[in-house]
Amino acid sequence: MNDDEKTKEQLIEELAGLRQRVSELGSSYDELQRVKTALQQGAEALGVVLENSHDIFAIIRPDGTVGYLSPSMERVSGYHLEELSGEYAPDFVHPDDIEYLSDAFSSGLESPGRAIDVEFRYRHADGSWHTMEAHGINLADNPVVSGMVLAARDISGRRMSEETIAARERYYRSLIRNAADMVSILDEDLAFRWGSPSASRITGYGPDDVYGKSVLSYIHPEDVKQARKDYYFVLQNPGVTLATENRFRHQDGTYHWHEAILTNLLDDPSVRGLIINSRDITERKVMEEELLASNRELDSFATTVSHDLRTPLSLIEGYAQLMRAENNTEEEKEAYLKSIIAAARRMDELTESLLEYAQAGQPEGVVSPVEPLDLVSDIVFEHSSVIESMNVDVILGEGFPVVRVDRFKLRQVFTNLVNNAAKYLADTPRPRIEIGSHADGGMVTFYVRDNGPGLDPGLKDEVFMPFKRFGSSQSPGLGIGLSTVKRAVEGWGGRAWVESEPGQGATFFFTAPLG
Repeated sequence: MNDDEKTKEQLIEELAGLRQRVSELGSSYDELQRVKTALQQGAEALGVVLENSHDIFAIIRPDGTVGYLSPSMERVSGYHLEELSGEYAPDFVHPDDIEYLSDAFSSGLESPGRAIDVEFRYRHADGSWHTMEAHGINLADNPVVSGMVLAARDISGRRMSEETIAARERYYRSLIRNAADMVSILDEDLAFRWGSPSASRITGYGPDDVYGKSVLSYIHPEDVKQARKDYYFVLQNPGVTLATENRFRHQDGTYHWHEAILTNLLDDPSVRGLIINSRDITERKVMEEELLASNRELDSFATTVSHDLRTPLSLIEGYAQLMRAENNTEEEKEAYLKSIIAAARRMDELTESLLEYAQAGQPEGVVSPVEPLDLVSDIVFEHSSVIESMNVDVILGEGFPVVRVDRFKLRQVFTNLVNNAAKYLADTPRPRIEIGSHADGGMVTFYVRDNGPGLDPGLKDEVFMPFKRFGSSQSPGLGIGLSTVKRAVEGWGGRAWVESEPGQGATFFFTAPLG
């Protein structure tokens, strides 16, 4: 083959190769166009996302200038992008956050790829201060970016909600902490899981004393059965509320009456427990008992007075009717008059006893230093005729200390105790009354002791109840002498009690403050 023919063949091959390359280039061009179109579409989509996103995207150059701000910045901050482009505007950031933000930005630029998280306040276009949080990453070594890339969002609404929730939580915590009522949470086994500060303040228990222990172990043994029924009823009925009352043992060992509202919130995911809202009602219980006692006393008073006062009135009326008869002799008239006078005196004695009983319960009085020995000596002298007629041996102790009480009430107390002792000594051989005292701390304990028939131990509390009569003595009276003693002594803050055994006599004690 000559050179011309070889050249022709080479040309044909080269032409074929060129056609192949043209074909390949055509395919690459089409692919390039597709890639270009995809990139354009992606850029458009990214632009739409950036423009409509609630987040802000920015590039901050190492010198602090703004390299890029997403369009969402205008919608979030209210500023036009032109206002925030270029150098950093210091009045955009809250003065108190400038140094912190600068330090964080500088720290992020110390090494490529380093990330920072910041939260700062910025001035909105309307002049109000908003809070923004941002996450940044150092891409300064990337020639396409050449700066710190930030993704930020305005969290003012979230912060406001958090602050509102925190304020409400502080408010409710303050209510619980300072409330007079107690709040406790029990688990499904009735064990304490949480208690309000007021529960510790009122009961004296700390968290370590009760947490994990059953509430039933603190309830009075006599109340446990009913309490167990109440608690298990509430446990078996989610959402139910039940009111209860029982005695609860405090840290000092004393039992106090607690009124409680039980609510089953075991199914509530925010609680998952049995809620007890309770309060100490011991004082109220005492007042209720005192009121009941007063009502019983009033009933007894009405019954006794109506009987004891009507009796002499009936006698007076009866003898007066008899005196109207024309055939009465002088002796009969004199007897009738004596009976009327005796009945009138009886009424006067009863009225005087009632007056003394009422006065003994009055808180008012003239409190002053009183010499008990002088007062007791006067009372013994006033009863000398009775004492001598019964041949009673009266023994007075030595060293009666001065007390600070109402003198009239102290006289009432000693007079009634001496009268009571003398009344029950009528059938006692060699009767004796002993009056003495001893001081202990800031109080003085006085006693009036007799060697009479004594008392049944079961009657020690009843002897101080009004309108009660004991023993075989038929001496007149309303049965309020000892109750008058108790009212007077308790009125000045003291205590009255009796110690006695049948056939061993009785000793009545009472206390009074030292003068």
